[in-house]
Amino acid sequence: MDFSIYEVGPRDGLQSSDTITSTHKKVELIKKIAQAGIDKIEVGAMVNPDKVPNMADSELVFSRVAWLQSQCELGMLVPNRKGVERAMNVGVTQYNVFFSPSDYFNTRNHGRTMSHIFTSYCHALADVPKDNIRVYLSTSFGCPIAGEIPRNLMEKALDWADTLGSTIVLCDTVGKANPPLITKTMAWTEELDAKIALHLHHGKRRGRMKDNLSAAFDCGVEQFDSSIGGMGGCPFIPGSGGNLATEELVMWGEKENLDCGVSLSDMKPLINYVDKAIKV
Repeated sequence: MDFSIYEVGPRDGLQSSDTITSTHKKVELIKKIAQAGIDKIEVGAMVNPDKVPNMADSELVFSRVAWLQSQCELGMLVPNRKGVERAMNVGVTQYNVFFSPSDYFNTRNHGRTMSHIFTSYCHALADVPKDNIRVYLSTSFGCPIAGEIPRNLMEKALDWADTLGSTIVLCDTVGKANPPLITKTMAWTEELDAKIALHLHHGKRRGRMKDNLSAAFDCGVEQFDSSIGGMGGCPFIPGSGGNLATEELVMWGEKENLDCGVSLSDMKPLINYVDKAIKV
């Protein structure tokens, strides 16, 4: 297999929607994702339900799909110690954590600076194997307020992320990535132990996505986040575009003769379900 898909539709795809998706529909969505052959799925987030009401039932959703853990990696986003504890209590084993080299993002999402977030995660995840932790570095390719991320801050964030988890996900939170910027940022990761994945959002020029995928793959990225139907975006950052669609990622792979273990024909029942049942 040339690259793998990490499906974020059930979490990142639904979190910012004004429409509350029922627990039943979320469970059906996750089951259909697995049936399509996608075995890495972010199923929810242990976040404040008042701020992100669509994730309020994440414990219940996980409990109803936990049986899939024998065949799938089921990830849960956790923002702090309380989120980690909630996840542990329902049997979560795969943890997704997040912070940014930009403290503008960190204060908007966590209410704390990067150093405080990192310290908190170190304590909260002390008993979790590093291989079970995926670290999202938000605004890796630019912050809507702070602008371009200085190299010293990016390298510090990468080093801390490398300490926490075995996979670092570079997130193009506001769609600013382009091939030269991806190439430059990837060069800063060469000495890290963690594998590098990519989470892309559409920017103002939607035609850039395929070029960004190709540039990242050429730099050694072998895992890409995507959201079925292109659902979602970051609700706390102005200008955050939609996610890379899973079907768009698969189409790019097929065009480039790259195998991801999933075909468009495999995805048809999933795509039809999202079109008919999921309102965002």
